[in-house]
Amino acid sequence: MRVSVLLAAALVLSTGCLGGGSGTARLSVTRVDDLPQGEGAVSYQNLAPDQQSAFRQALGGEPVTLRKGTDRNEFRDPGYVRYDGGIYQTTIIVP
Repeated sequence: MRVSVLLAAALVLSTGCLGGGSGTARLSVTRVDDLPQGEGAVSYQNLAPDQQSAFRQALGGEPVTLRKGTDRNEFRDPGYVRYDGGIYQTTIIVP
């Protein structure tokens, strides 16, 4: 049993299923009417400059590639950002 667990873990790690082998991800942004109960939203002004840039690009409706090294914590599924009077849900897509 232990050997099969170790083999499964090795397979997951070797195929990049825990975050993508290339280290890249895509950001999708969707406007929402309200925050779900118990959720909070980060203010756009509190995002790092590279996060702000990616967020603005994703507002166009198409997912954008996050540059390698861009911190994704504020965008974790589901993440929410307050921007220009609205609330936006952010989703990270790992290829």
